[in-house]
Amino acid sequence: MRLALFILVFAATFTFADTKKFMIDLKTGDMESFSNQLLIGVPGTIDYFTAQGDTVDVAVVIHGEAYKFFVQNLENTQYGVDKKLVENQEAIHKRLEEIEKKYHIHLDICMSGMHKKGILSEDLYPFVTPIKSAMVGLVKWQNAGYAYIPAH
Repeated sequence: MRLALFILVFAATFTFADTKKFMIDLKTGDMESFSNQLLIGVPGTIDYFTAQGDTVDVAVVIHGEAYKFFVQNLENTQYGVDKKLVENQEAIHKRLEEIEKKYHIHLDICMSGMHKKGILSEDLYPFVTPIKSAMVGLVKWQNAGYAYIPAH
């Protein structure tokens, strides 16, 4: 009897579970907005849906002024003079790495804008994936059924 009840509950869990897919259009350069929306907001949202029994898949398309948060070698870029960024870089890196590992978030960064800003692929954190352009990434993820969330 217990086995039958366990199988019924187990099957019902998967029957009602859903996959939530959302894509963050990240282009803010504001540290507080970046932190609230990506470093705090995304994990909180994932945890909420996971607690409901859903699975969650998240993609982030990085462009605009958000490049600076994903650059490992700040001294090789224009961002090396941003004292607040330099002071917070280690904490940002650690949190990004934790989020990427725990939640398996796709972090795509626009190469077109990177090149315009003089950022090389080797200047990025290793868990960030350069893509042709932000537009290509936005189209790709939305066509794959990801909900669009702006973080401007």
